[in-house]
Amino acid sequence: METYRCSGCGKIIETIPQCCAHNMVYNEDKNQFECYMGDNCGYLSLSELKCEECCTKLN
Repeated sequence: METYRCSGCGKIIETIPQCCAHNMVYNEDKNQFECYMGDNCGYLSLSELKCEECCTKLN
């Protein structure tokens, strides 16, 4: 299984938000898949995922 790290603080993300699995889009401009990480973070590529704490800090 792939290990994901928060691109904000470096913490290992142990659970991907449920919305990410259901709300994934293909960004043609960036040529990559992005998932929705909630209202605070919006759509992020899999290499830019942020943990819940870092998304909360954005507001």
